[in-house]
Amino acid sequence: MNKNDSAFGLLPVLPKERVWNGFDFSMVNIGLAIATWGFLIGGTLSEFVDLKMGIAASLAGNTLAVMIMALVTTLPSTKYGIDQYVSFRSVFGIQGVKLTLAVMVLIEFGWCAVLAIMFGRASSNILGEVTNISSTSVMPIIIFAFIAIVISWLIVAKGPVSIKWLNRIVAPGLVLILLIMLGILLSKYSVAEIFSFKPSNPAPDRWWNYMIAFELNLAAGLSWWPIMGGLSRLCKTQRAGFWPNLIGLNFFAVFGQIVGLMAGLALGTSDPTEWMIPLGGAVLGMIVLIFIAFANITSITSLVFSTSMALKQIKWVEKMEWSKLTFYFLLLTVPLIFFPDEVYSRFNTFLAVCGTFFGPLSGIYFVDYFILRKRQLDIRNLYFTDSGKPYYYWGGFNWSAIAAFVISTAAYFIMLDPITFEHSTAFLYSSASIPATIFGGILHYIFTKMIVIPKQLGGYVKRQEET
Repeated sequence: MNKNDSAFGLLPVLPKERVWNGFDFSMVNIGLAIATWGFLIGGTLSEFVDLKMGIAASLAGNTLAVMIMALVTTLPSTKYGIDQYVSFRSVFGIQGVKLTLAVMVLIEFGWCAVLAIMFGRASSNILGEVTNISSTSVMPIIIFAFIAIVISWLIVAKGPVSIKWLNRIVAPGLVLILLIMLGILLSKYSVAEIFSFKPSNPAPDRWWNYMIAFELNLAAGLSWWPIMGGLSRLCKTQRAGFWPNLIGLNFFAVFGQIVGLMAGLALGTSDPTEWMIPLGGAVLGMIVLIFIAFANITSITSLVFSTSMALKQIKWVEKMEWSKLTFYFLLLTVPLIFFPDEVYSRFNTFLAVCGTFFGPLSGIYFVDYFILRKRQLDIRNLYFTDSGKPYYYWGGFNWSAIAAFVISTAAYFIMLDPITFEHSTAFLYSSASIPATIFGGILHYIFTKMIVIPKQLGGYVKRQEET
C-alpha cells in the first residue's frame, strides 16, 4: 500500500503513519480556535450581551458542544485511523453518507470564504494605514482574500506535515497576541469599566440576548463536526485526538472569545480587524493584524485538508491527485470573496445555520457508536459497497437514520429560525441545539430498534450477539 493511500486517501492511517502527537494537534486546534472562533465569536457576542453574560454563555455553550462534538468525531477516527465520513457510513449507509457530505461542503465553502475575507480585511486595514488608499475600499479586500486562498493552496497541497509546522509557528504567536490584547484593554480600561460596557445591538429581552449568545456558542462548538475526524485520524493515540479539542477549541476559544468580547464592547464594533490599530496604535496594531491575517490561513488549510479528504467519498474524486483536488475546492470558494460585505456581515446567521445540522448529526452518531454498537465498527465492511453487506442498508441508504436527522433538524427550526432568530417559547428555556441533538439520538435509537435491527441490517445483530 502506498503511503499516500492513507495520508491523502480514505484507507485507514496505520499507527506508524500518523504524524501528530497531542502537542501538534493542540497547536492545530489553538490556531483554528483563535483565528476562526475566538475573535469573530467574541465580536459577534458584543452585539447581544455584556461581559458577564458573555463569559457565562461562552463557558457553558462552548464546553458542552465541544465535548459532544469531540466524542463523536475524534474517538472513532483515532481508534480506527479513518476519516469520519468513512465511519459515518455505518450510520447513514454507504451512499447515504454523501448527503451529509453535501451539507458539509456547502458550509465549508462559506467558512473558507469568511476566513479569506477576514484575511483581506486585516490586510486592507494595514494597507490603509501605510498608504492613502481607503481601508473601506472593497477591491483591496477582494485582492488580499484571493492571495489568502492562493497561499492556503500552496500549503495544503503539500499535506499534513506542512500544516503541522505552520501551526507550530502561528499558534504560539496567536496566544501571545491574545495576552497583548488583554494587557492593552486592562491598561486602557478598569475592570469595573469593562464590566459596565453595554452590547451594541441588544434586543429588549435580556434573557433572549443570553440565550442567543448561548446558542451561538453551542453552534460554534458543534460546527467543528465536519473536519475534526479527518484531522484527528492523523493523531497517534485516541488521547492525542480527543483532549486537544478541549485545550484548543474550548479553553483557548473561550479565552479568545472573552478578549474579543471585551474589545467589541469597548470599541463598539464586532469586526476584529477594526480593533487592533485603535487599541495598540499604528505599529503594534499592524503587527497584530499581520498575525491575525496569517492565522486565518492556518484555519483555511485545516478546513480544506479535511473537506477534500471527505470528498474522496465520491468515486470520480477518490483517485484525483491531491494538489488538483484541493485546487478545485478552493477555486469554487473564489466567487464568494467578490461579496465581502455580504458574506462577512452575516456571520452570526451563518454560524446559527451550522448548529442546525451538526447538533442532530452528533446526537445520532453518539447513540449509534456508543450505545448501539458499543464503540465497535466492522472496519472491513466500511469499504464494501456491495448489496448485502452490513452497511448497505436499503440501496446504500439507511433511511431510518436519515429520517431521524430530518425530523430533528425540523425540530430545531420550530424552536429557532437561524436566519431571522424568530423563536418559540421553548427556546428560551432549552436552546435549540440541545433538544435537537437529544431528539435526533432518541429517534435514531427507536427507529433502529423497531425497523433496522428486525430486518437484520447495519450489522447491529451480529455485534449484539458478540457482546
